[in-house]
Amino acid sequence: MGSEDRALPVKARENPRTTDVRDGESPDGPAERRRETEEYARQAMVSSARAHDRAARLLEQMATAHPEEAELHLQSAARHRRWAENDRKLAETYAPRSGEPDGL
Repeated sequence: MGSEDRALPVKARENPRTTDVRDGESPDGPAERRRETEEYARQAMVSSARAHDRAARLLEQMATAHPEEAELHLQSAARHRRWAENDRKLAETYAPRSGEPDGL
């Protein structure tokens, strides 16, 4: 599996937003800019939580495959599970205000 297979799909906006070069503000205003920033942060945390869950599953499989190192692998898996839960809580903090589904 190459890096292209793991890359997240990116969607272009239908109407690209232009930035006013004079003040650096979005033409949609600061409220829209804040919403976009919060949504980006939320998506980053959801992605991070999923990555930690995948790492924890892999470590649990490694513990089964290598009993002599099982305790260390299981400790690492537990850390990844805690980090995933923390990321989910952060994603909830930055959830869209409009009640859109968050994909968690």
